[in-house]
Amino acid sequence: MNSIDILYDHYKETYQLSKEAQARRNKNFLILCLLEALSFFISIRPEKAFELLQSGIQERLGFPLSSGTVILQTLLWIVIIYIFIRYVQDMLYIERQYPYLEQLEQALSHSLDTWELARESSHYRQDYPAVLNLIDLFYKMFMPVFFTAINTLRIYREWAYPPQSSMLSRICDTVLYGAVFLLAWFYFFEIHPEITKFCKRHIPFADKAADWLRRILEKV
Repeated sequence: MNSIDILYDHYKETYQLSKEAQARRNKNFLILCLLEALSFFISIRPEKAFELLQSGIQERLGFPLSSGTVILQTLLWIVIIYIFIRYVQDMLYIERQYPYLEQLEQALSHSLDTWELARESSHYRQDYPAVLNLIDLFYKMFMPVFFTAINTLRIYREWAYPPQSSMLSRICDTVLYGAVFLLAWFYFFEIHPEITKFCKRHIPFADKAADWLRRILEKV
């Protein structure tokens, strides 16, 4: 097997891994939307939401949940964190693969001489439709902000109108909310490098704080 065959096989494998990540991302995004819709329903109609959830679980498992409201509150936060982590991992993996796929296509095109392979690079970006930019903005900017707003509303409702739960359970839910908020915060600035650069230039100490935090996270 010559070098171009090895390079092409590697390109096909990399492209296939990217497509698989896109499928997982789409699935996790749909699940995340359903979970956030449930979270919003709990925020505005907690009694009805928990009644429906508990009856559904009882019908499914065959036994009632004692202290079910507290358990479901915390369980929903944990599931949201897990799905959001998987979504962010796949989203960033896909974004990081585009430059690498472009390098592979350029290397293959250079080896072919007579034909340019540019499916994921220059050809894809040529005359890029504005509606795709709008969809990209929807995924990367609107939805993280929207999800954060829903989660903030829900944790506020937990403290303002607490169910029959202990202070410890609300503190636990608040810690989980903080984890979701930090994940959304880091994801937002990681996926928007231009916004990150703007903040570093115009917000005092933002550049030093970002570098300090990145060094800490790299050592964890």
